[in-house]
Amino acid sequence: MDVTADRRVDLSAAVSVGKSIYSLVIVLVLWELVAQFGLIHYYFLPPLSDILLRFYELTVSGEMLYNAYLTLRRALVGLAIASVLGIVVGILCARNAAVNWFFDPIIKIGYPVPIISLIPVFMLWFGIGDVSKIIMVAVGTFWPVAVNARDSTRQVEQNLVWSARMMGTGNGRLLRRVILPAAAPGILTGLQIAMPLSLIITFVFEMVAGGGGLGALEIEGVRSFESTQVYAAIIAIMLVGIGLDRILRFARGRLLHWT
Repeated sequence: MDVTADRRVDLSAAVSVGKSIYSLVIVLVLWELVAQFGLIHYYFLPPLSDILLRFYELTVSGEMLYNAYLTLRRALVGLAIASVLGIVVGILCARNAAVNWFFDPIIKIGYPVPIISLIPVFMLWFGIGDVSKIIMVAVGTFWPVAVNARDSTRQVEQNLVWSARMMGTGNGRLLRRVILPAAAPGILTGLQIAMPLSLIITFVFEMVAGGGGLGALEIEGVRSFESTQVYAAIIAIMLVGIGLDRILRFARGRLLHWT
């Protein structure tokens, strides 16, 4: 009976996975067929099999892994800086009128600005090395983190705060035991928004400024007319993004197990 039940569970899981990816499988099969029959020029759309072969070659040689490491390091360091500053500023804006008076106009102006448009400015100020890329990621991802931290802190039920105050809870303990746990879902949502943004900023900056990374690897493919390398770099950044998203979702589930 147990074996039969386990088989049913496995079959149900397989069917669920199939339903979730069937459209992707259809697109990939059509891609391979269209490219193999030459309906689109090879340079514009190589067969998926050739792209995967190039991806494998770059991975085995270590070139793909090294460039992925560069992109990931720049994105995560910048995101870490933005997370610390954004959460602190967001909570202070929600809890302190003077801080909110100072930062609110800055956030309103800075948040809508397309950060990619500032790449030449960051290249002018900080050069084209890691420092400029990390700072730009930190600036670009600061806004969603700060805004979500501010808004989620403001939405904490006042009854919780008043109840804690009535029991003699001090400011520090109130922040740790009441405000942060209540605002945590919104704060993590801000991080989930900022995470792919950090990869986008890093990737585009690498495309423009070079210095290694998956963005630079893609542009090298364009310049050398190796379209398979272009698509291989795109697959790599997609895999990195999916992996980080899954890790963040797992962490969210563990941290917010009570929700």
